[in-house]
Amino acid sequence: MKNLVSILLLSFSFFLVGCGCDGEDPSVQLVNNGTGKADIQVKTSNGNTENINNVITGTRSERRTFKAGDIEFTINIQGVAAPVVYTLQAGECYDYTVTIKADNTVTSTGNERD
Repeated sequence: MKNLVSILLLSFSFFLVGCGCDGEDPSVQLVNNGTGKADIQVKTSNGNTENINNVITGTRSERRTFKAGDIEFTINIQGVAAPVVYTLQAGECYDYTVTIKADNTVTSTGNERD
């Protein structure tokens, strides 16, 4: 009987390990390491537009969830004449960080969820 319980518990453990993210929308957090306050317009892959305003230098926004696909960020940085446009190809089950660097260029990193 103990062997049967052990086998069942081990099987259940392997099942849990195999379970991960299943088609969940990606999340994005914006980090402003640029030269001025940033106002960001986000055009999502389904055509909706959201605004993330007043991201002060040295801070980060709240994490937000969007539909997977191309997400376009139009970033207006205080003191910079032209907006920076950045497109992120976001996949399901990923958490992304979009960073405004010290030279006001933009990069991103992503981590797959377990």
